[in-house]
Amino acid sequence: MCTKNSKKIIKKLIRVVAAVIVLMAAVVAIILFHFIRKPQVKLVESMTKTVSSSQKSDLNSRYGTYDICQRMIKGNTNFSFEDTSDETDGKTVQIELLRSAADQKFFAQTSIDDKSFKLFVNKKTSLIYIDDMAVRIKYADNLITNMSNSPITTVLGLDNETVYTFGSAYENCMRLAANNYKEDNNIKTDVIEKTLKYFLDMQGDYEGSRDITVGDKSQKCKVYSVVFDVQDFYKYLDDCFGTHELDLQEVYDSLSKYMPDLETIDNAAVMVHDIKQFVDDILDGDNITFYFAINRSGELVTLYADDISDRKVSVNLSFSGTDYIAQSYELSVNIPGQDGRSFVFSKKDVTDGDEIGVSYRAKIDSASVSGNIEGGLDVLFLDDNAEINLKIGNAGIKKSALISGNKKGSSLDFKWNENGEGSLHIGCDPDSIDKPEYSDSIDLFDTDIISAYKFMKKIMNNG
Repeated sequence: MCTKNSKKIIKKLIRVVAAVIVLMAAVVAIILFHFIRKPQVKLVESMTKTVSSSQKSDLNSRYGTYDICQRMIKGNTNFSFEDTSDETDGKTVQIELLRSAADQKFFAQTSIDDKSFKLFVNKKTSLIYIDDMAVRIKYADNLITNMSNSPITTVLGLDNETVYTFGSAYENCMRLAANNYKEDNNIKTDVIEKTLKYFLDMQGDYEGSRDITVGDKSQKCKVYSVVFDVQDFYKYLDDCFGTHELDLQEVYDSLSKYMPDLETIDNAAVMVHDIKQFVDDILDGDNITFYFAINRSGELVTLYADDISDRKVSVNLSFSGTDYIAQSYELSVNIPGQDGRSFVFSKKDVTDGDEIGVSYRAKIDSASVSGNIEGGLDVLFLDDNAEINLKIGNAGIKKSALISGNKKGSSLDFKWNENGEGSLHIGCDPDSIDKPEYSDSIDLFDTDIISAYKFMKKIMNNG
């Protein structure tokens, strides 16, 4: 039974708890409001809205092209091309690309008639096929050590630096292809937290409003700036990646007797060094101030930076769709000077009556090269037919194709029988990716010279 005093205590406790909850909610609201107002957060939000507006395209409404692209970006790719025509000198050309991030498998193939080159990658091993013979390279099993111990490396005359450079590059490429990265939750969480902190600590400001022409009308936009500080970026790289050991000590211990002068650094350190070197080459140590404009719908309209480094480089990305903001855009990079260069890439979704499609253009101008390079790709759809037109300089391929299949949001199929025969499949629906069969194989960095010689001779005789 509650006494009057106990009831008073309970009521007081309830009031205190309620006050604490209200105070905590107010603090959280203030923090969130502070973060939401940061220009870099607005940039991410506005870019997301702009990209998402592509869902309004006629292509996506009919074929689900936006969903196909999103699923391909996330790691599922199924692409195949086959053509026999005058443009291929009557030979049958085949290209196939399969990737499943979930299964950690990758397969690529190019063939001309009965001659083919294949690459198959799983979690630990890559196989390079020359016709029906395979060269095995175990990229995820101390590749650099295996290369250093291999007599093949000695015969080829590869020095220590080449071994390390090739081994690191090959391993990174294969890991990217097979979505095979070291799973370390502590490192992953730590990196995410530090990246988020670095991103939120970037300096930015509101620069006022401005009228910008988007498509066929003027829009009132808010302009913001974000400063990319080179030294802050370097500190972030060192703090985020420079202190992580990636279990390579055993590798270095094994290499020490073969490479006594090898500097003991991990892959993260190599990556940090390469990134810093790249940024130094581009920026000459200068900071960049990016400006961007957001319309009343919260969409990114333009992102630009001028006078980058001593070379006065300028970069501009502008969206100018009339029906939806991502309907058309242009990216330009200009490097002035005596040997000035410029690059322009543009995209436009096409709607002309019942005809829909997409058009891409690219142009490279260089003062130091005679003539410029231009290229374009048009893919136009009308009923069950498609026109594919690819042009680079004076060369090009033009195909009139039948849309032979479409699983909306998953795949598109084309077939043609004019000027030869062929087919094209674009999708995010890879079936099971199986390792191709081979008549003979060799582990390149785990074999003797005689076996390697016999294997290579067999390949040449088959050719």
